Formats: sequence, structure tokens, C-alpha cells
Amino acid sequence: MNPYLSHIFEKKFVMNFLFLMLFFSFIVGNLAINLNILLILIFGLAFYKLDVFKINYTFLDKLIFFTFFYILLNGIYNNYFYKSNNLTADSTVLIKSFLFLRFLLLYFLINFLIKKDIINLKIFFIASSVAVIFVSLDLFYQFYFGYDIFGFEAIKGRRLSGPFGDELIAGSFLFKFGIFSFFLYPVFLKIDNKFILWFLFIALFFLLFFSLLISGNRTPFFLFLITISCIFFFEKKLRKFFLLFLSIVILLISMIYNFHQTTKDHLGSYKNKIRSFFYIFSEDNIITEEELEKTYRYDKKNNMFYTLEHKGKLYKINNTYIKEFKTGFLTWKVNKFFGGGIKSFILNCGRANIPNCVNHPHNYYLEILSELGLFGFLLFSLIFFVITFKTFIKKYFTNSSLKHNYIITPFIFLFLMEIFPLKNTGSFFSTFNATYFFLILSILVSLVRKNNLIEKKI
Repeated sequence: MNPYLSHIFEKKFVMNFLFLMLFFSFIVGNLAINLNILLILIFGLAFYKLDVFKINYTFLDKLIFFTFFYILLNGIYNNYFYKSNNLTADSTVLIKSFLFLRFLLLYFLINFLIKKDIINLKIFFIASSVAVIFVSLDLFYQFYFGYDIFGFEAIKGRRLSGPFGDELIAGSFLFKFGIFSFFLYPVFLKIDNKFILWFLFIALFFLLFFSLLISGNRTPFFLFLITISCIFFFEKKLRKFFLLFLSIVILLISMIYNFHQTTKDHLGSYKNKIRSFFYIFSEDNIITEEELEKTYRYDKKNNMFYTLEHKGKLYKINNTYIKEFKTGFLTWKVNKFFGGGIKSFILNCGRANIPNCVNHPHNYYLEILSELGLFGFLLFSLIFFVITFKTFIKKYFTNSSLKHNYIITPFIFLFLMEIFPLKNTGSFFSTFNATYFFLILSILVSLVRKNNLIEKKI
């Protein structure tokens, strides 16, 4: 066989190529992501067969396996329950529960590939950086011309989608993958010239800062700044620059806020939404007898969505996210202990007689509670705790050799930001978010294990 063709069909080349394409699959959409995952699993299992599962199973592995087993059993039971009670004619919950097993296979496959040095993480970081720079430049193009290079128009005045078409997730993509760009040069390219290194860092920061800003996705914008700030604060070598970085960020936001009215309105409304979380039970929000008589008394079903009762008093809800969080809480109460199964939220939201139901409650924890119940919530919470303890706590609060392993750093903070409970999110069980979550989780766990093996040999 031709040497070039022989190289193309090498196992290692195929697996790295498929992982490289995963970043661009996120841009294309869910169909491309699912196809990419399917190819990774097919080729990975075809190449390495049962060797993928021949590992020393830790408590975390068993916990993750049991969680997926519970999700499947939960789907089987709820599918039977819904059909036997004529609540739905389709088998969406069962199908989604079964298909979710692909992430369990992905978890074990990634562990195997990283342990055997099959996946080249340098390629992972390069592909991530290329994809992020492409999306950033496309957003600037769309901001200036009103449409991106693919012809997608800016569908909302203060929010841009870039290459994602009608999905306003460009900011989320930049945050989720942009952090890796800052680690490409110091960790993999080994640039010794500090001037060049800092120039690249500053250029990347400004590119992502303004790209996130014009995307209009405010939560990813602030999570990006918080993540970079945390990295400066917790990494010993960078800590001396923490206050300088914080000062620059505050100065930048202040200047833009005061001199650009559109941005001021956009960030200002976000600030008001955050404040409304803390003032939900303020006296100003109490519904008076007059308001109750004129507005709320005659539409009790609709007004359940717009009011909150606390200690015998009725309060207005002026924040969309609080309304959705309340919807998630009330939906969870339909089946507190075992939930209604994956993708059952809108069905059980209706069963709770809640008006204006959405597909998910815009918070991972509330979604897990409502769809997998308290039992599923405890399983996922335990997974989150174990990984946080084995990574963040071990790296920054012990004398572990993880302290000097900088390739793990972005995965730690991205994982922590992903499981941060007090934020509005997309659906945890959606293709985009679930793929990203288990990709970060799997690589993080694999790198820590590999580090521990090296430490034991030394």
C-alpha cells in the first residue's frame, strides 16, 4: 500500500482525526456531533475491542456506570408508566435513555485512548484554538456586515450567532473551548520568549473578550472572565498578575459600559436580573390587595407562573429565569424520588398544571431533579464531588504532583464552571451540552489517572 494511504488508515491517525473534527461538529450542529461520536465509538471499539474496558475500575468508574444503569432503568419504568396511563403514545423517554449510553462508552474509550497515548492532546488544543479563532472572526464579520461568511444574518439586534445560524450559542462555544487557546503556547509549543508569550496571551484575550461581548451571550461572557481570574489566582506562577488582570478587566468593562449605549443596556438588564434574584422577597415585590383584585385573582392558573408564595405572602416574579426555576421545582414535585425520565420535563410540567411550560428549566440541577428525581440528583452530585476532590482540591490544596501539571488546569476550571449551580443553562441532556460535559469529564479524569501512574513509578 502507498505509504501515505497506509498512514491515513493507521489507528492513531484515525482516532486523532475524529477527535479533531469534533470541534467543528459543534459548529455544524447536533447531527454532525452525533455522527462524529458514532464514528469515534465505532472505530475505537473496532480497533481496540474489549481492551477498552480492561481497566482497574475505581469507585468513580463504578459510580458512573451505576448512574447510567439507573438512567436506563428509569427510562424503561417511566416509558411503561406513561403508556399504561395513556399519558403519551411515543417512547421518547426510553429511546433517549438508551441513546444516552453512548456517553458511557465515550467515557471508557477516552480513558483508554489517553492512558495508551493514542490521543494527541496537542492536536486537541490546536483544533480547539483554530475553531475558536474562526468563530471569533466570523462574529466580527457578521457584526460589521450584518451577515457572516456563510450568509447567516444577525437575527437579533444585540445578539449574534456567527456560523451557528439561528442558534444563539456562539458565546457559549467560545467560552467552553476558548480557554484551551491560552494553554496551547506555554504547554505545547514551548515558547521561551516571554514577550512573545504575553503578546499572544493578550491578543487572544482581547479577541475572545470582544467576541463574547458582541455575541450577546452574557453568562458565557462573565464565566469566561471568572475562569481566567480563577486561573490567575490559583496558579502560583500567575498569582502576582491577578490584581493587574482584574484591574484591566474592570477598566475595560467600565469604559464600554459608559461609552456604548447598546452594551450598557444589554449588560444593565443582566445586572438587574441578577439583582432580582436577591430581592425576590423584598417588600416592593409583595402583591397588594388592590393588585390581587385587579390583576391576579381572575387568572389563577396563569398567575401561578408569575407569582411566588412565601410565609403567607404573595410576591411578583419579574425575572424570567426565576419563573423557569420555579417551573423546574414544581415539576420535580410530580415525582420527587425517581423523576420522569430523560426528556420528560415538558410532559410532567403539564401534569403539574403549570402554564407556559418550556423544554427544560434552564438549570442543570433542576433538570436532573425533575427528570431523574432525588436519587439521580444524589448520584450526579456525588460524581461532581468526587471529581472536584480528586482534581481541584488535590491540585491546589495538597502536595500532589498535580500541582505542576498545567495541562490539567483548563479542564479543572471548565468542569467547575460547567457544574456551577447558580447559573442558567441549556439542557444537560441535550447533544451539545452532554457531549461537551462528558468530553471534559473524561479527559480530566484520564489525565489525573495518568499523572498518578507516573507519580507511582517515580
